[in-house]
Amino acid sequence: MKKFLAYFFGSAVLILGITYLIAWKSPRYYKVTTIQPQHAIIPFAKYDADHVRPFIIRDSSFIIFGAEHTKDPQSTEIEMLEQHWKKFKPTVALVEGRLNFLLPGFMDPVKTLGEGGKLKELASKDNIEIYNWDLSKEELAQQLTKHFNKEQVALYQILNPYFSNLRFGKPSDPEDFVNSYLHRADYVGLKEQFKSIKDVDVTWKKYFPAGPDWRNVSDETTLPGYLNNMMAATNDLRNQQLVSAVKELTVKGHRVFLLCGSSHAVCVKPSFN
Repeated sequence: MKKFLAYFFGSAVLILGITYLIAWKSPRYYKVTTIQPQHAIIPFAKYDADHVRPFIIRDSSFIIFGAEHTKDPQSTEIEMLEQHWKKFKPTVALVEGRLNFLLPGFMDPVKTLGEGGKLKELASKDNIEIYNWDLSKEELAQQLTKHFNKEQVALYQILNPYFSNLRFGKPSDPEDFVNSYLHRADYVGLKEQFKSIKDVDVTWKKYFPAGPDWRNVSDETTLPGYLNNMMAATNDLRNQQLVSAVKELTVKGHRVFLLCGSSHAVCVKPSFN
């Protein structure tokens, strides 16, 4: 029995070790190290969604591929993404947001992670370094407290992943989905205020007593109340970071392939005219 248990646990440790080695790790945030000016961007509050998709900005040293978010591996957009990558031959890739756990060969990158999964797959095949161009959630939260109170920032940070995911279908357990983001309240020092979904519900009703229920809110449409202003402020901060990352990397001699949502590409275009 002891030999069997030893064999069982030994095998389990070996499998976990192999899984850790081959599983994709979420790309590191790209840290801009040079002092950057305020770049010319279209404020998100003035963003006009009437534009072509994907929205692509390109030059000899960079491609900004503004995608319409998809988890369909057969999407023509995914095919276009791969074609542009192969033709451009980048030396560094930048993806929007963090990429969660994926086992290559067992899980489809696009079905699991969307278009970002495809970029990660292409970068891995070509042994190209890939970064997350975004601001870290901690840094973003601190920036937002200059314009909103900490409670508002914490609520938005906790629920924002849910708002974004709802476009792909409502999770079978919305509460469980949001539970994994409660820790974000600690970015603004409110960890003790948001210990459970009940705390989220109480705070939500404080700001939205007439509804809607956050479980039915998607960022495909205008977010209610202050959340819409916070979303605009968030995207403006992120777009400044996007431009800074591209400009710094191209100055360093890189050929940059950046993937983002189409709205980001539209808003940053003035910086690359």
